[in-house]
Amino acid sequence: MNKPARSLGQRIIWAFVILALLCASLFSFFNVVFVYTVEDQFFRHQLLDEQKRQLQQPHLSAPQSPAIQIYLQTKDLPADLLQVLEPATQRTEYSGLDGRHYHFRRFVHPAAKEPVWLVAEVSQQLVVRPIRDEMFLFYGISTLVMLLLAAALGFALARRATRPLTQLAELVQNDQLSPGFAKAFPNNEIGVLAEALEQNWQRVQAFIAREQAFSRDASHELRTPLAVIQSSCELLLAQLSTQASTQVWPAEQQQRLEQIQHSSRQMNQLISTLLAVSREQHLGQTENIKLAALLEQLVLNLSPLLDGKSIELELQVEPDLQLQLNPVLLQMVLTNLLQNAFLHSAPGIIQISADRHGLSIRNPLQAEDAPTELTALFAKGRQSSGYGLGLGIVQRLCQQAGLELQLNRSEQQLTVRLIWP
Repeated sequence: MNKPARSLGQRIIWAFVILALLCASLFSFFNVVFVYTVEDQFFRHQLLDEQKRQLQQPHLSAPQSPAIQIYLQTKDLPADLLQVLEPATQRTEYSGLDGRHYHFRRFVHPAAKEPVWLVAEVSQQLVVRPIRDEMFLFYGISTLVMLLLAAALGFALARRATRPLTQLAELVQNDQLSPGFAKAFPNNEIGVLAEALEQNWQRVQAFIAREQAFSRDASHELRTPLAVIQSSCELLLAQLSTQASTQVWPAEQQQRLEQIQHSSRQMNQLISTLLAVSREQHLGQTENIKLAALLEQLVLNLSPLLDGKSIELELQVEPDLQLQLNPVLLQMVLTNLLQNAFLHSAPGIIQISADRHGLSIRNPLQAEDAPTELTALFAKGRQSSGYGLGLGIVQRLCQQAGLELQLNRSEQQLTVRLIWP
């Protein structure tokens, strides 16, 4: 079984890994925010407690914590703090030089003419910053461990969940379906899928059996009268070989009899090819075919279709043009195309040309006599007496032989082109 580029199991594993990475990243981020917030709140409460203590006294006094200093004027603040201070903002935390770190609070005291500054230099009390590298390393290692665990868990679950689906896909791809294969799958969504697939497979097998039986019976029923016609023609031609019979049967009637014999042989070949196509069988070996001779023979065989019509033929084929194709298949395709052109052409000139690239048939056409979908089954013109199967069969035969069929219809002309493989 060819493994797809991105299997369902891989998608499940990647989903587990991405989810674990997202959870670990969010946990690490919120944990860092939490520890920094707790540390900052600790220093803010220290300054707030000192502010309350100062406001309870009529005069300013030395703070209780040695890390906190009182400054009456802004110019008295530490020099490194003044360099980064932004008085217009609500920011209360700054980093100074040489690792110093400041938290401050400004308030109004009755004993001072201007707001006073409570400044705490807390570099010796910081807890998070000294262990920040170790903390990030721990988060990285724990994230990696979570990813490995998530990948292992995802692999186990994916293998367990997709095993029945993989088995079903292998059965379908290797064409190993058999009656009752759906019973081997669990009673879940995959089991429902297998049961529906088995029902459809059984219907397809029944249809194939009916089609093969019909093809077998139809071929027998068609070949029996053709064999009678062919044998009768051979007997009559053998009788006409004598001089007396020749006087009874004119040369024109003898020619008609030979055409019947040739057509019966051709019908046998056509039936064999159609049956092979319908059963998807190999169409036989290819041969080196001289296209000019084949087209001349087919035009001669189909010439009675032009009797009584104001139609002229122009045949332009390179004399040395040869093709490596199945002869019966190519004859079927060309016979159908020429027959359609001869039967459904308006008065005028039918142009048949071929070169090393392909073959073209152009015939005049009445606008109202052409179907909209030229290769659709049962699509035919208003003046047609057939069943609308010709071009549809031709297109299918071209697909079997690797030929490309191109149809182009204008208001008064139909152009059919075959591109050689």
